[in-house]
Amino acid sequence: MNIEEAVTAATAGSGALLSCLGQPVVAYHVTAIMSETDKIHARRMQLALLRRSIEALVDDGFQDSEARIFASQFDSRVGSAWELLHMAGDTPH
Repeated sequence: MNIEEAVTAATAGSGALLSCLGQPVVAYHVTAIMSETDKIHARRMQLALLRRSIEALVDDGFQDSEARIFASQFDSRVGSAWELLHMAGDTPH
């Protein structure tokens, strides 16, 4: 798996979030997370994106609980993609 594939995997099914934040913004942040080789720093970046995602979804009309569920699913896909990317040895550590 390479970074582009990881970004695609992480953002699949994220239409509402892509609509709220914009595809370039989401792609930029997810690419930055995927590029980060330090797991702790990558997770911090991921949590910041999670918070921004919840805020954007609520601002776009989602109920807070719905936004949290949707953003949590997105966060899980980002984390899984990061693990696959970095555990596969495709990027230097």
